[in-house]
Amino acid sequence: MKVLYLGYYRDGTGWAKAAQDYILALDSAGVEVVPRFIKLNNQNHKIPERIDELESQNDKNCNIVIQHLLPHHMEYNGLFEKNIALYVTETDNCKKTCWPEKINLMDEAWVPNKFMATEARHKNNIIIPHFVVPHACDVTKYQKEYKKIEIPELEQKFVFYYIGEVNKRKNIGIFLKAFHCEFGTDEDVGVFIKGHIPGRSEEQSYNHIAQMCESVKEGLKIYPERELYHQEVILSKYLSEDEIMGIHSSFDCLVSSSFGEAWGIPIFDAMAMGKTPISTNTGGPRDFINGGGRLVKSRQEPCFGMNETFKDLYTGKELWDSPDINDLQKAMRAAFQNKEENKKMRESGIENSYSYSYSNVGMLMKKILNGEHKTSFCSEKNLLKKASIEGLFA
Repeated sequence: MKVLYLGYYRDGTGWAKAAQDYILALDSAGVEVVPRFIKLNNQNHKIPERIDELESQNDKNCNIVIQHLLPHHMEYNGLFEKNIALYVTETDNCKKTCWPEKINLMDEAWVPNKFMATEARHKNNIIIPHFVVPHACDVTKYQKEYKKIEIPELEQKFVFYYIGEVNKRKNIGIFLKAFHCEFGTDEDVGVFIKGHIPGRSEEQSYNHIAQMCESVKEGLKIYPERELYHQEVILSKYLSEDEIMGIHSSFDCLVSSSFGEAWGIPIFDAMAMGKTPISTNTGGPRDFINGGGRLVKSRQEPCFGMNETFKDLYTGKELWDSPDINDLQKAMRAAFQNKEENKKMRESGIENSYSYSYSNVGMLMKKILNGEHKTSFCSEKNLLKKASIEGLFA
């Protein structure tokens, strides 16, 4: 078995990070994997040295191809014994696009969460076999010491923080609303936002986020003067992975009020660092948090306002998960006050994370590639039991 892996792993995005981790997971399981990158942007970020080494291999005689791509970039190739689509969605369907047609041409599909493998697949009338392959991670990075960020105005405070892109789907505004509605000026709490807008400069991203923060306060009208509100701390410059991990080390509780997450790498990293993340009850977080954080109630609503993406994606004909702001406020209050519950969550979250190691997920991928599981929707819980991996979906 020799696998050709196609992906956007040099782009410096969440997709790129996921692809890198999948490649390294396959390699750790002893699968001969040859990565080849495709570009979605003009950036060329540094990649792990091991992937550089794997790229130098000859791609002749690959008998399996994994296409970790946007489905409209996928093409079936009869020269391979097996063509695998590895794709993600953050809504309940994509049936108004070419995606179902493209995916159905493949031999099988891998997706990172249970919702995609069941409900979303059926709504899209995608009939090929689906396997849940969760994101893999380098668990050693959670054992390191990282330099903490020193911000005087946040010292001695319980800090809620966010890491990621800033767009409509990420729904940061409701996080800010919940924070200002729940916490008074006399409480020792703060907000830190590490955010950026793809294609915008550091200054443009900062100004956009700052304006968003001001608009929320203006709309809430809780205090007569802006100075009475807690002031958010914003960072919009590019950071290395070690610097990102330093943010997790520095603060207390990551909050994701996103309308949808196929996985959610910052959420997972926060859980693995014992930061008891708060997340909308959706997609990947619904699968992996498993007592290691707090899931906020949500309801499905039509997508709206995602104008920066493809015209046929995130339309009003798709549904995403809208978090309940009252439940979000309760979760943030509990994170701030309930020390005993937080301790249990920290322990559970750290334990959860080790189940998603390169070796565990790599072994799962290897078993699927070997064709040992024949069902159209493969239960990842049973797969991992057979692989003698404990605790991933217990």
